[in-house]
Amino acid sequence: MVVIALFVSGLPGCDCAAPRGKPWRHDPDPQSLAAAQPRSPALAADEEAVDVLAERSHTLRIHVDAEPRALNPLLAPSVWARRITMGPVFETLVRYEPPADGAGSGPGRYAPGLARSWKIMPGGREIRFELEPDVTFHDGHRMTSSDVQFTLDLIRTPSSGLDHLRPLLKEVAAVELITSREVRLVLYEPDGWVLRALAEIPILPMHIYQGNLGAGGRIVGTGPWQLVSWKGGTVHLGRYGGYWSQAPAIEDVEFVYQPDAARALTDAKRGAIDIVPALIPEHWPEQASAPGIAAAFASLELRPPRLRYMVFDCTGPPTDDARVRKAIGLLIDRKKLARDVYDGLARPIAGPVWPGGPGDGPAPPPPELDPDEAARLLDDAGWTDSDGDGTRDKAGEKLTLEALLVEKPQPASSGRKADPERTLIFETLKRYGFSIVVRDGSEGVILNRVRAGDFDVALLEYAAPVDMDLGPLLGTNGAVNFGKCGSPEIDAALAALDAEWVPPERAQGIGELASAVAASMPIAGLIEPSPQGLVHRRVSGVVVWDGWFDLRALKLAPDSPSQ
Repeated sequence: MVVIALFVSGLPGCDCAAPRGKPWRHDPDPQSLAAAQPRSPALAADEEAVDVLAERSHTLRIHVDAEPRALNPLLAPSVWARRITMGPVFETLVRYEPPADGAGSGPGRYAPGLARSWKIMPGGREIRFELEPDVTFHDGHRMTSSDVQFTLDLIRTPSSGLDHLRPLLKEVAAVELITSREVRLVLYEPDGWVLRALAEIPILPMHIYQGNLGAGGRIVGTGPWQLVSWKGGTVHLGRYGGYWSQAPAIEDVEFVYQPDAARALTDAKRGAIDIVPALIPEHWPEQASAPGIAAAFASLELRPPRLRYMVFDCTGPPTDDARVRKAIGLLIDRKKLARDVYDGLARPIAGPVWPGGPGDGPAPPPPELDPDEAARLLDDAGWTDSDGDGTRDKAGEKLTLEALLVEKPQPASSGRKADPERTLIFETLKRYGFSIVVRDGSEGVILNRVRAGDFDVALLEYAAPVDMDLGPLLGTNGAVNFGKCGSPEIDAALAALDAEWVPPERAQGIGELASAVAASMPIAGLIEPSPQGLVHRRVSGVVVWDGWFDLRALKLAPDSPSQ
C-alpha cells in the first residue's frame, strides 16, 4: 500500500513557545491541561464545524463517498483518485474539453495543455509537440521534453505494470526528443485515437518518479493546485503560486470522505459541503427537494460514461446465432430496469453510444420489450417448444443459458432478499422459453470465467472516458471482447473512426458503428447510470463533461445572508 506523505507549510514537528521568565515556568501550561481533558464528540464536531465555516469564503468542499487508497494517477487509480488529481494536480499534453459553446453536449474538442501546439506530419505516422516554455512542477523544477519522454516510455514498458494505460499507446513506436521543448511521437500506423489517449495521460516529473513510481508517496505535478495534506479522510489542495497558466479562482479545494450518506447531507445543509456528487436512492428526490436543501442547492447530474450490458458468447450455441442474441435483447424490459431496479437513477440504453458516452454520438433508441418479435426470431432459429413443457428446444437440446453475474449483497435496510436486476432479467427469459442456470460469485471469479469463455451470457459493466476507441470492446480481436464476436461491419466502422483525427468528424461516423452493433448484437446494452447530486448555489461555472467537471472553471460567490 502506498503511503501518501503530507506536505504542510511551516515547520513540521516543531512545537515552539517563547521562553518564560516567571517562577511558574515549570507549572503545567493551562492550555495543554485543557487540551488533555476528554472532550465530547459533539463538542469536537462543533469545533470542527467552526473551523470549516471560517475557511468557507475561499474553500470549495466536495463530498467523497469512497476514499482513495492512493493518489498517484498512474498506479491503477480509482475514480476518486482521478477526480482529485487529473487536472487539479497533474496535467496532460492535450486537453479534451466540452464543445466551445460550453453546453457540455455534442462532440468534444482538443485544446492545448502542457503542449502549446502540435502538428500531424504528412502520412499521419508522426506527431510533433511544442511544449509550454514556463511550466514548473510543484517543487520548482522546470518541465522539459525529457519528462514527457519518461512518462510515455514508462507506460509503454511492459515491466512497469501499467497495463491499464499501455493499450492507449499501442500505436506509438517511439518517443523522441527534438529539443528541451519539442518532442516527437513516431507511430506504427496512423491512428486518430493517439491524441485522445494523450488527453488521459498525466505527465510526471522524471527527477522524482524515475526508478520509483511510488516515490515514497510524493504527489508532485504541474497543475493549478498542489497537495497540501491528506489526513482524517480529507484531501486538501491549495492553489500553486507558480502555476504557468491562469490561476484558478478558488484558492483551496477539499475532498471530504464521509461514508455516511445521511451525515454528508447534514453537513451540506449546515454549509460544510458544497458539492454532493451523487445522492443515494433513499435521498432522491425527496431529500433533494426539501426546503432546506432546495433553497441553497441546485441539482447536479454527472452521467458518467459507464455502461451496464450483457455480453454473449459467440463461439457456441445457442448464442452464436445473432437471432438468439437479438431475441434475448428484446426480452429485457430496460425501462422497468431503470425505474424499479435503479430507482430512476439510470437511463435505458441500446449500447455504448450516447451523447457523452464511451462512444460519443446520438443514441440509437433502446429496444422495447417485444416478446412477439423475440418469439419469431427464436422460431426462425429453430428453437421451439416441441413438447409443450414451456422450455424451447431444438434437436433434443433445451434452450439453456449459463449466465454469469457478480454477486450483489443486498443491505438489510433495503428490504430486498434477492438481486432485483437478476430477478427481472432472468425470470423474464424463463417465462419466454429459456432454461437459465445462474452462476454468481465475486468480481474476480466472474471475470476469470468470462475471460476463459466459460459462459453463454454475462452481466458486466464497461467504463471508459468519453469518446474513446471502442475497438477493445467491439472489435473482432478486442482485448475485452469476451464473447469473441466478429463482425466485418463493426470492424469497418471501427477502422473508419480510427482514421479520424478531429472529434467532430469522428462523431459523424459513430452512428455507423451503432448501427452495426444493433445488426449483429455482440452485446446488449442495458442502462447507463444517471446519478443525481447537489451543488451549492454559491458555486458557478459547473459544466458536466466526461462524468465530472473542470474545477479550474469554478468560482465561489459570497453566501447570501439567508444561507
